[in-house]
Amino acid sequence: MARSLPPLKALRVFEAAARLRSFTAAAQELNITHSAISQQIRALEDFIGQPLFAREARGVALLPGALEYFSEVQASLERIAQATAHLKRPRQARQLRLCATPSLAMKLLIPGLADFQRLYPEIDVEVATLGRQFIDRADAAHDLIIRHGPMQRPDHVCLPCLEDSYVPVASPRFIARHRLRRPADCVGHPLLKVSGCLDHWTQWFGLAGVEVPSMLPGPVFDHHFLSMQAASNDLGLALAPWCLLAEDIQAGRLQPIFEQPRLPNAGVHALFRPDSPAAPLARLFLDWLARPDKEYA
Repeated sequence: MARSLPPLKALRVFEAAARLRSFTAAAQELNITHSAISQQIRALEDFIGQPLFAREARGVALLPGALEYFSEVQASLERIAQATAHLKRPRQARQLRLCATPSLAMKLLIPGLADFQRLYPEIDVEVATLGRQFIDRADAAHDLIIRHGPMQRPDHVCLPCLEDSYVPVASPRFIARHRLRRPADCVGHPLLKVSGCLDHWTQWFGLAGVEVPSMLPGPVFDHHFLSMQAASNDLGLALAPWCLLAEDIQAGRLQPIFEQPRLPNAGVHALFRPDSPAAPLARLFLDWLARPDKEYA
């Protein structure tokens, strides 16, 4: 339904005349003639259907019925002025400084950042990396630290972000060529490992009920994203964190060999100071990170 509103110009004139208690002073403030003030007041009184002012020796005074109307009009014009000033003001970019392990940065955060920036264009995200063995030393220059596994630090909170597990993957070509149909079929193929996680393949085979030596041969890489790249180039099978796989699966570079078993891991956690100026941005980013409908570029 269309609103029945008086002309904005008439409301501005009414507010000035009522506040200054003078048509002459209102004309000076608005830089229009005295007759224009009188014309706008008459137009507003005609619209409302009742007089608004009483003439006095030294100006005008609001009639009792117009006092509340003046209060509402003045507040409404102030809100319009504030909203307009806010809209005209250049948007202030806000910065969120992240530090993550290289694999999380490469395979989880950066592929989805375009989606985050589309939703929150006023937030500038700065991404730095530190290896697993160093990330606990990330300093106060970072607003948010993200890694696999919980963290502890005085005056900080650590929140779980994503549940996760390790999944065996290979390129679709490799899977088709070698006819990998059951976990035992993986034995004898190059098993790509990651330093610090050398026993993960043995643990996975144990969950699958396949007996293997305690130490399996195969090339070792510093980071999961490197073993995943090697697998996509047909160098063997990788045991990769599920949270890192979305982009490569979507692009057809990697494919899970089996849905089960999955080897549990500690999941993705985030550390930040709850009292820092960037804490609201950190929580906003974590809420986005936990969304299942994130879009990957």
